[in-house]
Amino acid sequence: MDFSKSQESIAAWSEKVNSTVFKGHEFAILTISNAWATGNLDYELMQCLEIHNHFCPGVSSGFVLANWMEENYPLKEGVSYTVFSCPNWCKEDVFVKRWDATPGKGGIFVSALTDEEIEAIGNSPAGIFVVTDKNAGTMKAVALGFDFDVVNAKCGAKKDDPAWISKYLADLWLMDRGNWDEEGLVTEIAVIDIDKDTLGEMKRAGSNPYEVLGLLNSNGNVNPPVEDKELMDQVFSAAEAELGTLGPENTFIMTDIGSPAESDFFLNNFYSEFYGKELKYTKNLLVVQNARNAPLWFAFFDKASGKCAYIEVTYENEDKISYQATENINFNELSASQESIAAWSEKVNSKIFNGREFAILTISNAWATGNLDYELMQCLEIHNHFCPGVSSGFVLANWMEENYPLDEGVSYTVFSTPHWCKDDVFVKRWDATPGKGGVFVSELTDEELEAIGSDLAGVFVVRDKNAGTLKAVVLGYNSDLASANCGAKESDPDWVSKYMKDLWLMNPENWDGLVTEIAVIDIDDAALNEMKQADTNPYVVIGLLNLVEDVSPQNLESTEAVTA
Repeated sequence: MDFSKSQESIAAWSEKVNSTVFKGHEFAILTISNAWATGNLDYELMQCLEIHNHFCPGVSSGFVLANWMEENYPLKEGVSYTVFSCPNWCKEDVFVKRWDATPGKGGIFVSALTDEEIEAIGNSPAGIFVVTDKNAGTMKAVALGFDFDVVNAKCGAKKDDPAWISKYLADLWLMDRGNWDEEGLVTEIAVIDIDKDTLGEMKRAGSNPYEVLGLLNSNGNVNPPVEDKELMDQVFSAAEAELGTLGPENTFIMTDIGSPAESDFFLNNFYSEFYGKELKYTKNLLVVQNARNAPLWFAFFDKASGKCAYIEVTYENEDKISYQATENINFNELSASQESIAAWSEKVNSKIFNGREFAILTISNAWATGNLDYELMQCLEIHNHFCPGVSSGFVLANWMEENYPLDEGVSYTVFSTPHWCKDDVFVKRWDATPGKGGVFVSELTDEELEAIGSDLAGVFVVRDKNAGTLKAVVLGYNSDLASANCGAKESDPDWVSKYMKDLWLMNPENWDGLVTEIAVIDIDDAALNEMKQADTNPYVVIGLLNLVEDVSPQNLESTEAVTA
């Protein structure tokens, strides 16, 4: 990084940063490019930068914390993490990418802490990682701290360095795993045995997870590297043996390549095979996100025959295909009679595709219709299955953009309360990642839902820098409308009824009446900050709980700015 050699070169580049010579992407391009050029940028960290879209000590801290968790509470089969990113900073996007801990799948809950709460907890709190071990029947809340003062003291940055230098130097220091054992960098604040009721309480809006745990007031399943670069050749050959020649018109491939540990070894070989068959990235491939301790799998679907070849590979001992199964998954055929429904349901229950039957069937069949919106398909990358929950998020996102357009200077902050699969659409479509403070996630009690409205979908805060306004838009979503009109019967199994709802929701002409605007409330920055706090319920802050009945947008549009 020659820019940092002298005060003159520093000043010259700082001027270019200030003038946005790369249209505001200067810091991201400089840091990621230079980190890559060192040859020491860990591929799994690089994957996290895909979702975070810039390289900073915040995301590096998440990478350190994730590795610490996996070393001390290994991600073996049957083990999972639920993350309470409180306080939130850029680190969250590592957990979303590395562990598939997306908001829409309930893997991460996000809120802020006041300075006083951070000081009261001590040890620079970084969040709470709930470790559920189904094998042992245990659930532990692991509260960790991360101290940036250790990084700042060791990385070589000077006090008068501009941010683009000091942050990059901190990233360089954190890229060296030899520094991770530095005393005080990561601390285990507390490890507390909890139960499902406690976990449920930690998720609630208005509950501070540290208070629930009594902290206020008061080597994973890593697959070894593989030396056989021809394994991807074997995978594609096995698929063609079942389906015939893979061609661009009829072939759809789903895979989690890039997510499991060490799968980066196969990337070049995979894409060489893929492009060698004239397949197109945006047309024939969906690379879904998965937890790093998941197996590496592939689903090859042939639209013409309706057949799907499911293939898993192993990294252990011999490098080879470890499991494969081929089934006809044409939805129209499977749902044609009670006999065919029962037959496929039995295969779902027996996990013929290792538990991925619903995801593969719904996404493949939706793709085969030719009507799967590419932007919706992108959202399925992060959500890794297709359900009416993620479809509802797509409808809500389009409604917001139509009624509160994302013009230049406009941004959304989402309060996904209550949360469901919809949230992953906002993360993908609006870059509203937890690590960048774009989404805050919590739950509501049944009583709170009833008080506001059972169809409640969340609060979308719209900041318009041009107009100088900040509005909290409260939306509802009527899922009963899709259920009543999609053609599914009460006796249908989930895989039938959910897919039929998705098909109905794929048609924008059906969207009228699904979304309701419960309230629009002018707020200010103090109210927005209060909404983010762990011990506040955003609906209480904006006055929609304990408010007079018959709340209407007309009544609330002119409400004076809510203050904390």
